Amino acid sequence: MSISFCRQSSKLQGSIVGDCFYSLWSYCCVMDKAWVWLPRASREYVEGATNFVTASSRRLGNPSEIFCPCIDCRNVCHQLVDTVVDHLVIKGMDKKYMRNSCWSMHGERKSDISDSVPTSETEAYDLLRTAYFTDEGSPQPSNNIGGETEESETTEDSEFRKKLRDAETPLYSTCSNYTKVSAIMDLYRIKVKSGMSENYFDQLLTIVHDMLPKDNVLPKSTDAMKKFLKIFGFGYDVIHACKNDCILYRKQFDKMESCPRCSASRWEMDKHSGEEKKGIPAKVLRYFPIKDRFRRMFRSKRIAEELRWHSSNASEDGTMRHPVDSISWAQVNEKWPEFALDPRNLRLGLSTDGMNPFSIQSTKYSTWPVLLVNYNMAPTLCMKAENIMLALLIPGPTAPSNNIDVYLAPLVDDLKDLWNEGIEVYDAFLKENFTLRAMLLWSISDYPALGTLSGCKVKGKQACNVCGKDTPCRWLKNCRKYVYMGNRKRLRPGHPYRRRKAWFDNTIEEGQLERFFPPSLFDIMFHLPIHLAREARLGGPVHFRWMYPFERLSNDP
Repeated sequence: MSISFCRQSSKLQGSIVGDCFYSLWSYCCVMDKAWVWLPRASREYVEGATNFVTASSRRLGNPSEIFCPCIDCRNVCHQLVDTVVDHLVIKGMDKKYMRNSCWSMHGERKSDISDSVPTSETEAYDLLRTAYFTDEGSPQPSNNIGGETEESETTEDSEFRKKLRDAETPLYSTCSNYTKVSAIMDLYRIKVKSGMSENYFDQLLTIVHDMLPKDNVLPKSTDAMKKFLKIFGFGYDVIHACKNDCILYRKQFDKMESCPRCSASRWEMDKHSGEEKKGIPAKVLRYFPIKDRFRRMFRSKRIAEELRWHSSNASEDGTMRHPVDSISWAQVNEKWPEFALDPRNLRLGLSTDGMNPFSIQSTKYSTWPVLLVNYNMAPTLCMKAENIMLALLIPGPTAPSNNIDVYLAPLVDDLKDLWNEGIEVYDAFLKENFTLRAMLLWSISDYPALGTLSGCKVKGKQACNVCGKDTPCRWLKNCRKYVYMGNRKRLRPGHPYRRRKAWFDNTIEEGQLERFFPPSLFDIMFHLPIHLAREARLGGPVHFRWMYPFERLSNDP
């Protein structure tokens, strides 16, 4: 009995010591907050929520109930520990509390944050490191094959440290919540989300600057803020365009003062005097270079690994879950095996459509954003907003119509380079340099924009781009329009479906729609669905080519 008692006593003492050590460790260390950004259905999120609630309970003295930080409770009411875990998994955490650097309602102290978080884990460092450096902390290797000299690397290293010190400067001397970069990014995010004009944003910056202590480092204008953000490589190329959409003033037209085709002036004209306003272009195309953005993607170890997903996750049971399971993907692998050999090579989709940036129905203004989607990633990632890239912003006020090719030229040139030659890129996952290539699989647009983007006919006798000259159409004299009837003729006379009447309730179709509805109802939208099955076989699941994600992204304030 004494031996048994001693063993139980030693176990109890070990448990008490372990609990005390764990309590001390969890109280002194910063909570892991990375799990809150993961998908709630993932195993890592559930484990993170469970560990968070356990650590919070220990910090607070193991109470039966703690504040629930879910999106509904918002740290207002107490819940049982198990209930808090369920709420976090089912509903998610309150976004405002989720972005808070210190989770004070759950036992975390600000002193823990400042003492325990190393510089390498701060937002500013990660952002700058992704823009300039590899995951190992050394300068990004040169894109030249010969490499850089030691002197140039030293210069880049000092430039990085200078930018890092500037980014991590406290907003003012005694500020512990915001650095210069975090304050700028939060304010600029509000500007973008609310659609605030630069004039009002300048006024807001002036007021906030005056409210803060005199030694604050907050920029006083939008231009100063944009200049600061450019150190992260978030800029774009400004390309002047002819106001009649004839040319872009680039390459051989770079130095011209007027359009060689329509003779229109390159510069804006004064409405009253009719004189040119030198230096103010009549129309501006904004191009966000894709090569540098692809380089930055592979500098992140996590993203570089995710871009290889398609190479090892193709469907094995014949079910299509991703474009990697489609006929088009297989044909690319068969026709260009050297491209398919490296799973890091990118396969892209392009989408564009007109939108009104002012969200005012009475204002006729059409801006055309051109977006790229990367299909290398998993189905749960590739169509997310953060993985859809804005490549071009074609200006209004009118749609480019058939001249959209003029505005696509900078993007097409880069895509040609990426296909023919490739670019030198550093892979942070495999820790090596390689030549990245990319190809455009298809374009995504609504049906009217299909005619603008690809030049296909979308109305008239050949309105169906699949049937072409064989499109079944009929001209209604009184309605003065083409209608598309007789879609049942798409089944050839010997088709197996015609013999399997049991599949269709043993009834013979006699064209009921055509009998009861007027012919004018049957526009091209009644004809196009017969090609959906073919499209799914060629390109994979249709939701990877829907316009909805791109429309939501374009219209997101």
